[in-house]
Amino acid sequence: MHESLQLLGAGIHTAGPGKDYPSHAHTSWELVYYVRGRITCPVGDATYAATPGTVLLTPPRTWHAELSRTGYANRFLQVDAAANSPWPRICFDDGDRSLGRVFDTLVRESTQPSDDSDRLCTLLLAELDLLLRRAAATSPVTAAEQLVAQAERIFEERFAARIRIATVAAELGISSSGLRASFARLRGTSPRAALQHVRLRHALGHIRNSTLPLQAIADLTGYDSVSHLSRHIKAATGSSPGALRTVE
Repeated sequence: MHESLQLLGAGIHTAGPGKDYPSHAHTSWELVYYVRGRITCPVGDATYAATPGTVLLTPPRTWHAELSRTGYANRFLQVDAAANSPWPRICFDDGDRSLGRVFDTLVRESTQPSDDSDRLCTLLLAELDLLLRRAAATSPVTAAEQLVAQAERIFEERFAARIRIATVAAELGISSSGLRASFARLRGTSPRAALQHVRLRHALGHIRNSTLPLQAIADLTGYDSVSHLSRHIKAATGSSPGALRTVE
């Protein structure tokens, strides 16, 4: 593992449609995690299409830009590391948002530092380095794998809303049947079941770790009603929400 990684800066950038970021270069690595929108990114001699969950890694002294197609938001890190670090130029987050969580925390600790922020950032940079090395060592991601991962990220970001699978598929530029087929082949489940799994995980977290009323939990996790929430909790755990709280 690289032993001299140093976080030089971090932040959040948002831009509306057509608000491009002009071509520029840095003396350090720039690592960018896209959380919203569709962006075309010229980097050196290559051009990449970025969507939510895409990570672009630009080496030092490499010219790059962002061409905003839909409006977008990202998390960016400026990292001092060897120019030949074995990182990919592009990679994609997984369904658990392993990379996204590291980026989010590094940005928070950099912009809102506390007494132990330096130590935490060192640990997080080591984790990020490992994740990126693993990404570089894996086989190229197929188009179907990218689509499924992007759908999973949308579920994580919008589980509380009344999102429809057809809307997610259209946003990703694929038919609903095509998205279902990709989930069945790669995950052994359906997009709807994957979304419900995300909602259930968050609902159980609230039930076990908060005193929020069940109606508030239903509202926060995308369930239509308390009875809808209770049915899913009972089916998944064999216990009612109230019984789970009593046990905890």
